[in-house]
Amino acid sequence: MQSAHQDGDPLRTGQDDRQPAMLEWLAEQDKTYLRRRRLGDGPEKNAIDFVRELLKELDAGHSDADKKALVAHAVKNRTEIPAVLLVVAGWVSLRLKRWSDTKMLARELVGRDHHDLLAQRLIDAAEEKSADLETETDRWLKTRMCNAPFREMESRTTGQVHFCCSAWQPVPIGRLDAPKPDGFWNSERAREIRRSVLDGDFTHCSRWHCPSIAGRRLPERATGTPAPALRAEKGPQRVILSHDRSCNISCPSCRTGLISLPHKETTKLNDIFEEHLLPIVRNARHIKVTGSGDPFGSRHFRHILQRLTRTKSPTRRIQLHTNGLLLNERAWTDLNLRDNVSSVWISIDAAEPETYSVLRRGGDFDTLVKNLRFLGDLNTRGEIDTLRLDFVVQQANYLQMPAFVDLAREVGADGVYFLRLRNWGHVAAEVFRNQDVCSPDHAEHDRLLNVLSDDRFVSDAVELGSMSRLVSQARQSVGRR
Repeated sequence: MQSAHQDGDPLRTGQDDRQPAMLEWLAEQDKTYLRRRRLGDGPEKNAIDFVRELLKELDAGHSDADKKALVAHAVKNRTEIPAVLLVVAGWVSLRLKRWSDTKMLARELVGRDHHDLLAQRLIDAAEEKSADLETETDRWLKTRMCNAPFREMESRTTGQVHFCCSAWQPVPIGRLDAPKPDGFWNSERAREIRRSVLDGDFTHCSRWHCPSIAGRRLPERATGTPAPALRAEKGPQRVILSHDRSCNISCPSCRTGLISLPHKETTKLNDIFEEHLLPIVRNARHIKVTGSGDPFGSRHFRHILQRLTRTKSPTRRIQLHTNGLLLNERAWTDLNLRDNVSSVWISIDAAEPETYSVLRRGGDFDTLVKNLRFLGDLNTRGEIDTLRLDFVVQQANYLQMPAFVDLAREVGADGVYFLRLRNWGHVAAEVFRNQDVCSPDHAEHDRLLNVLSDDRFVSDAVELGSMSRLVSQARQSVGRR
């Protein structure tokens, strides 16, 4: 057996019994950390404050040498240690100004769970060499306002409800079947998230994935007007329905195989919609279907579309997010979508048939393009307000990004939306790292930056969202040449 001294692990070679005990104590905090990432112990107990408490205890009971040993141990064993050890060691290394160690540890956690907000912030702080964790984005957010927690909600497949996409704001505000009168809309978590926005700390929001933060699109905080109340009197004005993952294709960016709910489960969802969601949807100005699967590949969402178009609405209020393969002229007519749909977003992820067949398993590129031209004609005639094409950037497709902008123009779309690949927990961390070309650690990252320097990305028709920072880096790099 290899000795502790031989394996080079400073926490296992030290003579001080406190060092192994420190490691064991931190590992015991992992479940608490994971709960508090979602405010699982109450609205006032979040992950970042919990880690601050752990750091205080480390400072009180351990020397700088102990903490340096902790960082070295975490770096050496980063693929095996729990999440809490990664963030604690990452924060310790940040305070020690060991920027590369911080990024290495935090990127390991991001590879496992791309929604870990503290890991994202540690990476950003290390990039800016900010030992106190505060970044330029944090300072900017103090001057900004987000209206989503006061106006929007999204249903999820777990039965939980969020204010927006769970990648942008991972903390659920409650469940669809939450008891009234407050239910989920004015739950303690909901009020805490609103508080964080009004106070300008945006603790529960992703600096990476929220397109309004990453793209610097949040409006400036108004002065001289009263702030909205933490308890919202009116229900959501925009409802995003993402509680069924059924889809007609299987995309490696979000799943490993085809998902289609059986009839029995579909009937249950139909009942849930009628009881819990329809009363909310009736009063909403905008209804998006869907952020979880495909509105036409899901029996449940087709049922919802039929319910929504059964009675005439004074405005176009349905927003469709689909892979586009089943959205043809027949579906448009059969589901009575005319004069009911305001916008259509098509997720494609490729500009060429070969790549499309890999990233949209089960899809047919020729069928897609035919349907895109149909939708482009609707857009040109003003029968829908917006047509947008979406593209998740990954190792297999990033070279086609400029051509994707051209494709959108060719079929009559208003623009495109690029976003970073995320690990929804459906693939192993190592698999995700191989796909995540947006990470500076990826072997092809520099080639991605070269692609992003293309002038086609400097256009009002190109929405960069979580890619905004990378495009800025790419253009700065070109300017220095």
